[in-house]
Amino acid sequence: MKDLLLTIIAAVLLVGCGKSQQDSIAVDMILKSATADIDPKSSIQNAAKVGNIEAVKKHLASGVDVNEDAGFGMTALQNAAAFGHSKVVELLIANGADVNMQNLIDLTALDQAEMLNFTNTSDLLRKHGGKTGEELKAEGK
Repeated sequence: MKDLLLTIIAAVLLVGCGKSQQDSIAVDMILKSATADIDPKSSIQNAAKVGNIEAVKKHLASGVDVNEDAGFGMTALQNAAAFGHSKVVELLIANGADVNMQNLIDLTALDQAEMLNFTNTSDLLRKHGGKTGEELKAEGK
């Protein structure tokens, strides 16, 4: 619930912000959600966020939709990328994760990895066709 509230607040604030303010707010949102109380067994998104690859594997084995966004726009791949969990990112991609899905503020997993300079994660996403929200927008997607 705390993540949902932070996401909604950030999205509302972004409507009136310039590009540099958007980046700053998005980074702040990611960093704040890192400190939230998380039960990695509660969802694949939370397991990915904390880098719990075993819990992610269990969710996938149980048939969870790898692209499920839990109702607030953040998929497991986006959560894993936002925190630089490359092994989890790799697992999710191998299981069909959409590398270019955008969240409520049009950020992709690549945008999120790049914001916090997770180079290995960014490179991995690019290798699998990952693009930024701006790149997708320029392509008309």
